[in-house]
Amino acid sequence: MAQKRILFLIGNYGTGGKERQLTEIIKRLSTDKYETHLFMKNDVSYYFNSIKSHLTSYHCLDKSNFNVLDIMILSRYLKVVRPDIVFSFSTTLSHFSLFITLLGQINYRLINGSIRDAPVKHSIDHKLERVLYHLYREVVANSIAGLRAFNQLRRHGRHVLYNGFDMDRVPSVSKQVLRKQLNLPDQFIVVMAARMDSDKDQRSFILGAYEALLIDSDIVFLLLGDGEKKREYELMVQTLGIQDKVLFIGETQKVESYLLGADVSALLSAPHHGEGIANAIIESLACGTPVIATDNGGTSEVIIHDENGFLIPNGDFKAFSEKIILLKDDVDMARKFSKSGLRLINEKFNQTRMIQSFENILES
Repeated sequence: MAQKRILFLIGNYGTGGKERQLTEIIKRLSTDKYETHLFMKNDVSYYFNSIKSHLTSYHCLDKSNFNVLDIMILSRYLKVVRPDIVFSFSTTLSHFSLFITLLGQINYRLINGSIRDAPVKHSIDHKLERVLYHLYREVVANSIAGLRAFNQLRRHGRHVLYNGFDMDRVPSVSKQVLRKQLNLPDQFIVVMAARMDSDKDQRSFILGAYEALLIDSDIVFLLLGDGEKKREYELMVQTLGIQDKVLFIGETQKVESYLLGADVSALLSAPHHGEGIANAIIESLACGTPVIATDNGGTSEVIIHDENGFLIPNGDFKAFSEKIILLKDDVDMARKFSKSGLRLINEKFNQTRMIQSFENILES
């Protein structure tokens, strides 16, 4: 059987969830069935180097922002590759590709896979996208909540592609050994791995840390990631006088090590932002680390309250601190959450299932 040529489109090849999902798809797609190509706006992470050898070709615009002339560049690349399928993780490149097909010069099957979130409050851009998604024959989201948020649920040609986690990424050493390697204290550790921007709620994480430390000082809080709000949060921690208990780790390639080394993982989101399926949650559960997360978007498709973690209301830092103390004091509950989370990842969010689901979409 002849290989199908598939061209993936993505904007910034950064370190987010869609980049990690695309990376694993490219690595694991059957080379007997598919020839893979990639078109991207820029490469700003270490992930791209891990897939270069799996690509037949790639093109990088090497720029920060798209402009209309990029339609011509994409069109020329499409004429060179002549893909059977174009799968886009980028909203803008999806629209460029749709426009090119309307010109009738190149024929390919276009799949818009750019729904990664499930917004609670819709901006003007989101409202426009809700309309534009109806122009596509096929749309893929990484959560049921994402399809619902953009009014695509139960429409023909709509699919959910859950993220899949590679269990080989979980360090094979013990929590104690990891803590020594990472120079972490032998205390109860709570970690949040997320970009510090307007979509995440590190503010509630810090306020919750302050509240928890008033009850139990034998806790350390770690913030992984970077972003435009980092300096604001550093000043907040200093103002509260807890700079020796809330540590800023920054961006790191050792995310799984920190998650495995921690006792609790948190993902707190801003009130307007609904997560799709956050990789940080899947990674935490795969490491056997219980999760406390904001109850919005697709998070409840992963976190089952009181079974593998806790769901709390937006901005409720007091509930956050209470759940931390509860998990610290109740070892049996924490152990139950850990086992339940690992079971869910192995059954529903594994790599094999993700690739099978992806190929099922391509073959549908």
